[in-house]
Amino acid sequence: MSTTVERAREALASGLPPTSVYAALAVGADFQDTALVVCDALGIPRADAEQRLRGAEELWGDFAPGDEELLDLIGAFDVHVALDEPGERVRRLLGRSMGALGGIASGAAFSIGRKLDTGRLPEAYTVLVGLPVRERGDPARYRAELIAAGELLATWLPPDDQEAAGRVREARERCARRDASGSRPRAR
Repeated sequence: MSTTVERAREALASGLPPTSVYAALAVGADFQDTALVVCDALGIPRADAEQRLRGAEELWGDFAPGDEELLDLIGAFDVHVALDEPGERVRRLLGRSMGALGGIASGAAFSIGRKLDTGRLPEAYTVLVGLPVRERGDPARYRAELIAAGELLATWLPPDDQEAAGRVREARERCARRDASGSRPRAR
């Protein structure tokens, strides 16, 4: 097993995505054990990896080569990152803006949560800006949290990441327009 973990680490270090490493190692091997090996190689604690895979137990019986993308969809190989203090403030503001929505579809919540956990803050921000506030939500708090997050996020992004900066700028402008007009789509 340790040799397999080393092979997985080497493959990951070469730049292969975790699902590709999994696919290469899973040939002729136990699918679940291979997923645990890749998680180990990524530095994901065993208990956390087992918890993530527990939700996919019904898949293992029918799992076949090519199904590795399902592991990506459930976040099996997500590496949670610690951010610097400004990044953590952005993450907290985005989390509070989610709370102010007054409810969110479980799939969207899972997707945004994954983005926040893995440090993909610009992606989480652009998704959150487009979500409607439900009737039981707090539109003023939602907008205030997003505006503050957008301002801080714009200064936090690396200067050479023009693509993310452009997406964040566009989302901030949409958020500001909605705030200025006082209108925000509401969902029931």
